[in-house]
Order: sequence, then structure tokens, then C-alpha cells
Amino acid sequence: MKEILKLSDFSAGYHGKPVIHNINLTVCEGEMIGLLGPNGTGKTTLFRSITGLCAPITGGGSLFGYDIKNIKSHERAKLAAVIPQELEISVPFTVQEIVAIGRTASISRWTSLTKHDKSIIERAMAYTDLTDMKHRPFTELSGGEKQRAIVAMALAQQPRIILMDEATSHLDINHRLEIMRIIERLNSEDHVTVLMISHDINLIAEFSNRLLMMDKGEIIADGPPSKVLTEEILRRVYHCHVEVRKNTSNGSVTVVPAHRLTKGVSGAGIHIHVICGGGCGEETIRRLCLCDYTITCGVLNQQDSDAEIAEALGIKTALEKPFSPISKTAFESAKQMISAADAVVVCGVPFGTGNVINLDLAEYAMSRGTKVFIMDKTSERDYTPRQEATGKTRKLIEQGAETWSDTPELLSILPSK
Repeated sequence: MKEILKLSDFSAGYHGKPVIHNINLTVCEGEMIGLLGPNGTGKTTLFRSITGLCAPITGGGSLFGYDIKNIKSHERAKLAAVIPQELEISVPFTVQEIVAIGRTASISRWTSLTKHDKSIIERAMAYTDLTDMKHRPFTELSGGEKQRAIVAMALAQQPRIILMDEATSHLDINHRLEIMRIIERLNSEDHVTVLMISHDINLIAEFSNRLLMMDKGEIIADGPPSKVLTEEILRRVYHCHVEVRKNTSNGSVTVVPAHRLTKGVSGAGIHIHVICGGGCGEETIRRLCLCDYTITCGVLNQQDSDAEIAEALGIKTALEKPFSPISKTAFESAKQMISAADAVVVCGVPFGTGNVINLDLAEYAMSRGTKVFIMDKTSERDYTPRQEATGKTRKLIEQGAETWSDTPELLSILPSK
């Protein structure tokens, strides 16, 4: 198959700060690819890079043989069309006028639409079932009708690749399927390559023959839906438990929630002390609250983002002054909280000389017979001179502390009622 898009060690972002990192991606003509991942992971930035709206910081790439950094905007418009989540237009253009915008890149600046251009516009409207409403103002259309008009505008470009950025997110299921069937038909009949971002995992899996899973600015999985949509990958990326069901007759996969957050049990009446910092405990604290656990935290520095979350949720916290090592007073305050706790949770804390003493709190809990749960891979977050945090963690595990890798796993092993 012919390569039409290639990115090599590609990083891009805003104001010199990368959002996507070291992307290596090859897309071949005629592929229909779904792009998945949590909010803020860089999916739209990747699209903006392909369309020239976000310049690369490092690495390079090509689009249909053109250097992605130097391709002229009008040339890019002839090759690639974008179907956004929505298009807000205050001027009462008619549907036909909106669709005609798609021909802009193909005509000279002061030239009127030719008979050929008008034929392409009419075909795009027929393709999207808009012919009967071509004289209606775009602003008076329903959400589904507007999105069909945007698709028609993209079709009028006669692009060789279409980028769909959450193009069906605001539509009901009927209109979602209608848009996807139009795109699928264009892909199969005209061999137009399609890249689409969506949070609807099952819809994108149904229509894509290849999926890319992004997390924290990187592509962490690339392949057919059955290889990318695994319970392990989805749990790691989305931090929730799901079940992946496979249809043995056609090989398709469906993702469904495995259970409610609390799994039918409650943490009511159970006291959990959380050792965190630097934002690593936000999700854990929030979910423990949703499960009705009684929570205390510390030691945390004032103005730490975890301390702010704890304060907002009314959680009692042992606090230290900003940017200060943990004092004996703050340590003893946390120690009293642990004395009343049923379990201690150590989150993915970056440990330095100023806060490694927090692991002594976990050791104190162990000495009292209190269960301790430590997030794994401490060595990757250990910034102490002699790997002191790693050594303390190893000792705690040898004494019976349990490890966990994500919040859903932690919830499954914590004491509950």
C-alpha cells in the first residue's frame, strides 16, 4: 500500500512546550484509522500538526510526499479536509454556500465557480442528503443537519485524506451512524483515507480497521481493534475497569463497563490515610470519597495540588509549610491520623530528601498491624541521593505491604463493607 503520511520522532505543542512526543506513524492510502485516548492526551494536537496549524518542535514528517513543515496552505487544503466537532457560523449562509466553501482551494482567488465546481457541490449535497435543503440558512439547521453540511463541505474539497475530530460527538445515535456510513462509503468507493478521533470506543472500533491509542502525548498501541482494545490497555489508559467482549462470528469487539465504581460495596465507616503529593493523589482521593471512605492525608506541603483537593473535599490533612521539609510537628500530626486509620495508601509520590520521611509513616502503620498499600514502581520516582525511598519501599513490601498499579486495582483490594 502507498504511504501518504509519515511522521518520524515527531514532537509538537504550543509555545515551545511539547504536547505530543516522539510520534512515529505511517498511514497508507485507503486506511480507516481511529484515534483514541483520554482528554488532553494530544489527539487534536496531532491533527493540528498534520493540517499545519501546529508546527513541529522536533522530528519531521511528510504528507503525500510534501514536507509537512513547508507545504503551502492551499496545497494542503487540496489534499486534506477536516471535519470538526462543530462549526459556528453567525452569517446566514445557505447550505449550498457552506458546501461551496469546500471548493475554495481549487479555484483562483478572483474566479467564479465553474460548471465542474458546481457539479461537485451538487454531488456532495446529494451524497449527504442535503439537496432538498440547499437553500436553507445553515443557522436554522438541526445539529445532525449541520454536521451533514460540514461533511458535504469536506467532500466538496475532494480531499485524499479526511481528519474527523470528534465529528459525531454531539449527535444522537441515528445521526452518528448516518455520518459514519457516509464516510465509510467514501473510504470504500473513492479510497479516501480517514483518520478519526472519537470517545465512542465501540463506534470507532466498528468502523475502523486500525486503531491508535494515545496516552500522555504518545502512541502506546497501534493495530487492529482486537489488539488495541484489551482490558489491560484500557484500564491503564482510562483508569477504570471495563470488560471487552469479542464476537466470535466476525471478530469484532465491544467495550462495556465492568461494574460500578464501588462494585456494589461501600467504604462507609472505614478510615483510609493517604500519603501523596505533587498531584499524584487527586484521582485516588476523589474516588475514595465517592466510595464513602473516611479519608485523612499527609504530610503535604501547603499549596500542593493534592492539599488543595483535600481542602476542597473537607479532608483532614497534616500540613507543612510550602517548599519545606517535613517537620517533627507535622510528622506527629500525621502519625496520630494513622493511629486511627484502618489502612494506609501510598500513592505515586515523587520522593526527595524533603518528603521521604513519609515512608516512615507507612512503616509506623505496619508496626501497628495496619494494612499498607503502595503504588508500584517507586524506583522510577525516587530522587533521593542513595535511592532511600526504593529501599524503604522494598522493606515495607517484604513486611507484607501490598502493591497496586492504578486506582481501580486499589479499590479492588482495599477493605470494604
